[in-house]
Amino acid sequence: ELTYLAISDIYSRMTVMEKDYLENYLVNYVGSLRALQLWFHSAHILAKGTGFAGDHVHLYGEIYNELSEQIDTAIEKAVGITDNEVMACPRTITYKALEALMDYPVPTNATALKIALSALALVKSYLAYVEHMFAELDEADELSLGLNDFLAQSANTFEGYAYLLQQRVKQEMDG
Repeated sequence: ELTYLAISDIYSRMTVMEKDYLENYLVNYVGSLRALQLWFHSAHILAKGTGFAGDHVHLYGEIYNELSEQIDTAIEKAVGITDNEVMACPRTITYKALEALMDYPVPTNATALKIALSALALVKSYLAYVEHMFAELDEADELSLGLNDFLAQSANTFEGYAYLLQQRVKQEMDG
C-alpha cells in the first residue's frame, strides 16, 4: 500500500546541500522577477515619443502588471516548497534584484528605441536564465511538478513579451 508523504516530510529528508541548492535558485529567481518588475515599471513611466500611448499602456504597462502577479505566485511557491521565509524577505529580494539590475541599462533618460532594445535584452536574458534553471533543477531532481509548470508558463509568457518587443524594435528601426 502506498502512503502519502507530505512535501515537508520529503523536504526535511533532503540534505542541507540539496536545500541550499534549491533555495539559492529560488531566491535568485524571485529577485530576478522583482528586477524585471522594477525595470518595466520604470519603462512604463518613462515611455515617450510617438509610441507613448501603446508603450505606456499596452507594452510596458501590461508587462509590469503581469510581473506583479508572477512575483506573488513565485514567492508563495518558493516559501511553500522550501518552508523558508527568507524567500519572502524584502531585503533579500531587493538585494538580489539590484544585483540583476546592475547588468542592464536603465530606461532613465533613454530614447524610446533604447528602452525597447534594453527591454528585449532583459526578456531574452530572463528566458535564458529560466531555461538554465529548469535544466539544472531537473538534472538535480529538484524540479517539482508545480515548479515545472510555473516555470514553463512563465517562459511561455516571456516568449510572448519577446515577440511584442521584437515587433516594437522592428517598427522603430524601420521607421
